[in-house]
Amino acid sequence: MNRYRIPPLPTMNLCRLNLQLLFHGDIGCGCESFPRALFYEVGRLKPGTGVESGFRMHRLSGSLGFTHGRSKSIIGNPFPAKFMLSSSANQSDLATVVGHCRKITTGISITDDLTKALKHFFSSEKHEVCCAKEMCSLFIEKLCKVGNLSDASSFLRYLHDRQIHPDLNTYNLLLALAGETGNFDLFCDIFQKLLLSKLPPDLISYLNVSKVLPSFSDSKLLKFISEVSETTVHSDPTVVNRIIFVTAKSGQIDRSLMMFEELKNHECKIDTVTFNTVLAILGRAGRVDKMLSEFSLMKELGYSPDIVTYDTLINCLRRLGRLDLCKAFAEEMLRRGFELDLQAYTALIDGLGRAGHVNDAVILFGEMKKCHRPSIYVYRSMISNLKKFGKIEEAMDLLKEMNSSTSKVIGPEDFRKRRGRVHE
Repeated sequence: MNRYRIPPLPTMNLCRLNLQLLFHGDIGCGCESFPRALFYEVGRLKPGTGVESGFRMHRLSGSLGFTHGRSKSIIGNPFPAKFMLSSSANQSDLATVVGHCRKITTGISITDDLTKALKHFFSSEKHEVCCAKEMCSLFIEKLCKVGNLSDASSFLRYLHDRQIHPDLNTYNLLLALAGETGNFDLFCDIFQKLLLSKLPPDLISYLNVSKVLPSFSDSKLLKFISEVSETTVHSDPTVVNRIIFVTAKSGQIDRSLMMFEELKNHECKIDTVTFNTVLAILGRAGRVDKMLSEFSLMKELGYSPDIVTYDTLINCLRRLGRLDLCKAFAEEMLRRGFELDLQAYTALIDGLGRAGHVNDAVILFGEMKKCHRPSIYVYRSMISNLKKFGKIEEAMDLLKEMNSSTSKVIGPEDFRKRRGRVHE
């Protein structure tokens, strides 16, 4: 028969055992199994590799031991469970934490007692921060699942004070729940802690922001963006830029512009990307005059337009049929030392074709092919405009050219990569 060895009690990491029990198991009356993950933390069982091995509390003796295979007897060197739970301060925490595990399901507040039980764990496990993060993330998720957002947020504050940060998914879960409850202060607090954790918010984080903003009053909205700007003042304004972008993307154009005005009025940190984002928002909304006004202000305040700025202006003006302004910005772009890129060429060629200047569009298309691979969009635009104005033969020649060089034509995926530049 295989024999299992239980190490001497003082060598057991009972502080780790506390957390493992909280997250993965339970203690109680009768004959209850503990998870196998616990075996390795408690005793590094030898040989202990059989899948039928179990760690049980004996129904009659109240002793902890191991069963193996189909044997019903306790083997190894069982010791009293009561002794294990009361022989030291660490061990007494075990009963407390196990009690918390039961309380979670009843909605009873557990924060004060829990922090006492966890305090010792973190003080003795500093060398295993990753493990602590994983455990804490799992615990917060368990609290959220049973609707205990209050304790989950309190536990997050407890961790934050000790420079321990859960993973990004946990922050996103807390943001979603705080948004659903409409608790403005709690949502702002969680988002601020996410920013201070140095974890970069992802798309889900920003979507949570865009979902909750409609429930904020204007004053709360401006307070939120100001606090975010203050929190990220020592880094680039990527976060505020993306909040403005996703807010407009969700249809809240006026509110995104309101946040932009707040940042400008209080001289908060913004950059060229901030202006590019706003120019794109205004252009898509058809607000040409406001877009041109912001572009002028951008230069007055000392923010240098980049190639994305000009691409944004030319493309938006092309959609609105303002070919005159498209040409003017293309010329300014060249004067400033920028070369026309594929997006600028595509917008200009399409604009010329739509306006009936198909011969000029053909000439510009030829120039573009000397320095850029044509995109499928510019081919389709050229073919459509040539047909529209009666140049069927030229249109068919371009169609054959496009079909014969499919592998060399730039497609939608390439444009999606470039599009990210506007709000990164």
